[in-house]
Order: sequence, then structure tokens, then C-alpha cells
Amino acid sequence: MSIGLYGTEKNDIELTCKRCARILPFHIDGPSMMAMGLLDLLCLILKRYVLFGLLSLLAAAAAARAEAPSLSFSTEEKAWVAAHREQTFTVGFDPYSGMDVFDFRGVRTGLLPALLAEMQKELGVRLVMADVAGWDDAYSRFVNGKIDILYGANPTPERERIMTFTRPALRYPYVVFARKDSSVQTLGDLDGRRVGFIANDFVSQQLPKEYPNIHYQTVEFSEQEQGLRALISGAVDGFITSGGGVENDFLFNYPVLTMIAELQSINSDMTFAVLKDQALLGGLINKYVEQRQGQIQTILHAAARTYSRKILRLTEAELSWLEQKGEAVVGVADDYLPFDLYQDGQYKGIAGETLNRISDIIGMRFKVEHGPFAEIYEKARTGLIDVVNIAKTEDRLQYFLYPRPISTERDIIVGQKTSPPVQDVYGLEDKRVAVIDGFWHEEYLLKNLKRARIVKTPDILESLRLLRRGDVDYLIENPTVVEFYINGLGYTDLVKRGNTSKDSFVYFGVNRQQPELAAIMDKVLTLVKFEDMKYAGIQSVPTLRNEESRQLAMIVTGLVVALVLILFVTGKIVFSLADQKAQTVFLKERERLLYIDVLTGFQNRNCFSHRSDELQKGACPQAVLMADLNNLKRVNDSEGHASGDALLVSFAKVLRECFPDGKIFRIGGDEFLVILDKTPEEEVAAALELLKARCQETRHPLVGGNDIALSAAVGYVVRQDGHELLDDAIRAADRRMYEAKAQMKKRRTDTI
Repeated sequence: MSIGLYGTEKNDIELTCKRCARILPFHIDGPSMMAMGLLDLLCLILKRYVLFGLLSLLAAAAAARAEAPSLSFSTEEKAWVAAHREQTFTVGFDPYSGMDVFDFRGVRTGLLPALLAEMQKELGVRLVMADVAGWDDAYSRFVNGKIDILYGANPTPERERIMTFTRPALRYPYVVFARKDSSVQTLGDLDGRRVGFIANDFVSQQLPKEYPNIHYQTVEFSEQEQGLRALISGAVDGFITSGGGVENDFLFNYPVLTMIAELQSINSDMTFAVLKDQALLGGLINKYVEQRQGQIQTILHAAARTYSRKILRLTEAELSWLEQKGEAVVGVADDYLPFDLYQDGQYKGIAGETLNRISDIIGMRFKVEHGPFAEIYEKARTGLIDVVNIAKTEDRLQYFLYPRPISTERDIIVGQKTSPPVQDVYGLEDKRVAVIDGFWHEEYLLKNLKRARIVKTPDILESLRLLRRGDVDYLIENPTVVEFYINGLGYTDLVKRGNTSKDSFVYFGVNRQQPELAAIMDKVLTLVKFEDMKYAGIQSVPTLRNEESRQLAMIVTGLVVALVLILFVTGKIVFSLADQKAQTVFLKERERLLYIDVLTGFQNRNCFSHRSDELQKGACPQAVLMADLNNLKRVNDSEGHASGDALLVSFAKVLRECFPDGKIFRIGGDEFLVILDKTPEEEVAAALELLKARCQETRHPLVGGNDIALSAAVGYVVRQDGHELLDDAIRAADRRMYEAKAQMKKRRTDTI
């Protein structure tokens, strides 16, 4: 029997058996109660301070052992350190470089201050950060001998003539920013544009060497903020700078910007550079950098988390929660792939990877509890679980706070290929719908349908099997989940038959008793990319066993055993099964086609089909153009398909230049669809005249030194009213395009 002391009224305490968990009430007099209170306070002090001190000493000793042996100096180096022990060496740096140096809670902190403090202890020389206005200021003063050490300079042949560099303490890839509303979506889109750089930044010299096919106008700025403001105002079309966490700060502060590329081939080498006459000092610093990579990474990790807390503007209440508690209990459903999976003591899947990313960014810890979803939900509702992957409904808002969603995919309605299409959930009236027990779909259907026929299932697998057998007519589910199961199990007979309009995004619900936790997660999720988490999460869960393939293998085995003497018949059956399997693979791969046409960079027909509802709602007047590129077959037949591809690329470039704000789709081999919102007919006519002129100016070379001008037949229609169907407009534009093509053939000319 051991005694546990609990807060009770007056002189009542409780004795608790730690083995059987029985609680026995007990009453003591006042003096005894006071003595026990003092004893309890003494134990608390010993526990908090003495034990903490012992643990700190043990941790420090372990860290010291991990770093052993200490740095060894040559006789010359020792003499140099002794001679310069009282001297202070200044370090120049970029004060706008993210986690390297920043102010947090009134204190200047970051990777560089912590790194210099560690270097100073181990090297025995005084290192202090110089007061600099920007990178250009730090670089100029260093070159002029007014600063002793320069942090963050990349070696170049010009610089190496006057400087000595250490090996990089860290490497930050350069990142490329653009406006979300601009046509610059890739690095290649900067061709012919204005691109901003920080003055004297290494990347402005290295980018043309790494990407010689991109030609641009260089615009230099003295600091990051100037470049970002120029990008937002349109003075430049792109801005390239070093990463190192600062990119998250920019994205958080300027939501109109997006990061379009991370240049893995061009890194900002965070070296320490000294002038040639200080080579001995540079050698000492290089020795530290080479032998203390583990320590540097530890400092980096701590700085990154602190920097994240700064850029996310965490309140004092949120910071206190992280420092004093910093841990949350997460509920994980046993089987909801690919979002939730509890395996080997770890939370895996897309949701698990998202929480891991949150933990890595902000330094929060998560403790996992798993079980059936209904059980997890009940624990979360009663406060025994802090966080759970759970849909957002009106009824649940009384128990949970909802940070921003981790995925904005809406649930879809799935049926067999032969099932009729369904218009939202209202098309499920009097239909049998599979619903996983505890999921929000049951509540939603009961509220929206007069005759809801709900069939409850324990998990998604059972729902899919009932649907395949015809025991239910439809099911409602997240598209990522459906894709994972249908592709993994080989259920190619099941397809999407409709959309839902309900907010069915993927959320982490946070118990209302943890408002600080909910606020922190809401902010951190702005730095988490769903597509990255989706890829990592799917990689972390086991591959499903393809039931179709397994059934086929069993059939083949049975046929071989039963019909071993009838080789011809068996061969035909095996061939048929192999062909069926190949078609299954083909269908599966076709569903995974990308939405972008690789050759032209335009969106493809799959993308158009996916966005048809969105395009129908485009702002009127809405111009719809169909363009058919002429001479493609002629060039393919006479010059080869490589020349034909070049013809397509040339025409695509002209299209983009003439319709920079248009939604352009390559919907066939030589057919293109252009949709222009808020475009009256006179503007369309002017754009077509420009297209005609640009096509005439653009020559395509042929064998023998000849060439031809670009040529296309174009037909267009302008939708004046949103009630007019986009499909009707497309058909009308298509007819006019064919009429134009017929007239062009009649004239036998290559002009539009």
C-alpha cells in the first residue's frame, strides 16, 4: 500500500493502493494535516529542483561524452589563440536570412548567435556579431577589412582570390517566389521576365550557369523586403533568395505570394570566410565546422523551432502552453487508410505524417491512443483525447475546436460503373448507402433525405465489398481514401458517380478544453503542404493486397491443375486472364494521368473534365475559343514527329502570349480550347488579330532550308449569361472552327 495525496475539502485525504487502484477516504486532525502539507511542499521542491539539477548534470555529461574527443590544436594554433585571446573578432552576416539571426520575445537569437557561442567556448576566441544594415553592407565592410569574418558567402573564383573559406556549416537551397495570380508557375516561366536578386548574392551569377536556357532581366535589391515589395507591386515577376526557413516567413506574411521552385542544384553555402591574411583563424573555425556537425545540427533544429514560433506569431498563452505542457494525446482510428494507421507504436498515414511535421516545426509532442473510430470519438468527446482526425459538423462544434483543414478535398459519391450519376446527396433519396459506423455521413443523410436507407459498416473495406456485391447502391468517402483502396485492391468496377457540396474537408478536431493547442495547430498548418504529406503518408502505410490479382492467380492455378492435358484451351484462358490483368493496369494508370500536358505545359482534357463545373461559373461575358493547328500532319509525315512536337510548342507559346489570362487546354492532338472570363467580343476580335499576326511572324523551319508560318483555324463564341451552358458554347465554337478550317482549305493558304 502506498499513499497518494489528492486535493480534497478541509481535512479529508485519500489513500490509494497503487496496485489495485482502490481509493480509501481518510480523516486527520489539523496539526497533522499541516505537517503533511509541509512535507508535500518539501517533496515538490526536491522533485522539481534537485532531481531536475541531477538530470541536467547527467545530460550535460552525456553531451560532453558525445562530443569527445575535444578539438586538438597544433602548436602554432595554440600560440595564435593565446596571443589573440583578448581580441574580439566581428562576424558579418545577412540580418534578413531567416533562422540565422532573429529577434524573439525581445532577445536576439537564432542559429548564428548559438553557433558563435559554442565556437567561442571550444576555440577560445571572442566572436561577436557585427551591427550590419544588410548583406551588401556586411559584404562591403568585410572586403574593406572592417569586419573580420563573413558568414554565409558562397565561394567563387573571384572571391577565392582574396578570401579563405571554411567548409559549409549548413546548406540552404535557393527558392523562387512569384505572385499567386501571375502566369509564372515554374522557373522556366521567368524566361523574358524581370527577376529580383539581393545585391552581391551568389545566385545571380550561378543561375545562368545552371539554367542557360532562361534569359531574364536582373533587378538587384539591397535587402529582402525591398525585393518582396517589388514582386507584390509587379515591378519584378520573380524573386530568388536563399532559403533557411525565411521562405516560411515570407509566405506567412505575404499570402499573395507562392514559392514556385526550390533550386536543389544551387545552395547557399553557409561558410565562414576570412581574408587571406587571417588564414589561421579560418583554419580554426573550419576545424570546428568539420568536427562538430552533430552539434551544429542540434543547434539548427532548436533554432528552426524557435524561428517557427516567431514567424507564426504565437501568443504568450500559446508559448506558455508549449513550454509548460507541449504534449497532446492523439486518437487514431485502427483502420482508415491512407489517413490513419497505428503501427509499431507510431501514428502513420497522411494524418500521422502531418502531425509529425507539426511536431518538427513547432516542437510539440504527441502521444497516441488507438482503437475503433466510435471508441476514439467518445474518448475525444469526453476530453480523454485532445486531438482526433474527425469531420466537422454542427453537432460536433460543441465538443471540438477545428483548426484549418489539412485537406480541402470534398467527399465524393462512389458507385459501380453501371450506377446512374448522382447530383449531390439529394440523388441518394431511397438509395441504399454504406456508412462507416460513427462517421458524419449518417447524420448528414438523415438531415437531408426523407427516405434515407443507411447500411452501417465497420470500415471502408466492408463498404466497398457491399457496393461491389450490389448489397448497397452507393457510398460516400474522401477521394484520396477511395483512390487508395480502389487502386490498391484492383476494384476497377467502382468509380466516382457524383460530388457532395458539404464541407467534408479533412480536419483535426481539438477538444475545447485545449484552445491554445487548437490555435497553435491552426497557425502551423499554414506551413504544411498537403501534397507532400499525402505522398509521405501513402509511402508509410502498407500496400494493399490486390484482390483482383489474387483472384486471377487462383483461377489460373485451378485451370492449370484441372486442364493440364488440354494445353491449347489452358493457354487461351491464361492469355485472356493476362490481357484482362493488363487492361486492369491500364485503367488504373489512366486514372493517374496528370492534369498537365507535358509537351505544351497547358492543362489537358482530363483537367478540363475535372474543372467543368468551375469553368461553367466563370464571369461573363465569357469567351470560348476552339483552335485547330494546321499543317501538323504534314510536318509529322515529312519532317518527323520531333519537328511536329516543335511546331506544337511554338504554337503553344504564341497562344500563351496572346491570351496571358486565358484558361488554355490541349484537348486533342492539334486542338486547343481557350476560355476567357470577363472578355467582351471586341477584345476577343483584337486578340485574334494579334494571334494572326504572331503566327505569321513565327516561322517553322523545314528540311532543305524552307520554312512555313504557324497557322490555325479558330472559332469562338461569347457567353453573355451564366445560364447559358458552357458545353453548348464549346460545341458552337467547335462548329465555327471547322467552318473556318473548311474555308482555309478552300483558299489553300497557311494563314488564319
